[in-house]
Amino acid sequence: MTRTQMADHAGVSLRTFNNWLRPLEPQLTQMGYLPGSRSIPPHVVRWLCEYFCIDVGPISKH
Repeated sequence: MTRTQMADHAGVSLRTFNNWLRPLEPQLTQMGYLPGSRSIPPHVVRWLCEYFCIDVGPISKH
């Protein structure tokens, strides 16, 4: 999933979503998501959905 798609699911602009992610960069980097990457790995999408209470529908566990 891309950051733009996540922002759409969260109902915010990409700029706001990026601002949300900024303080989480250390945790995201530990999970393998580098700041500035376009695609967000599925396990990070799942974590962000839980952290921000975002409903994106079913997420694959693979």
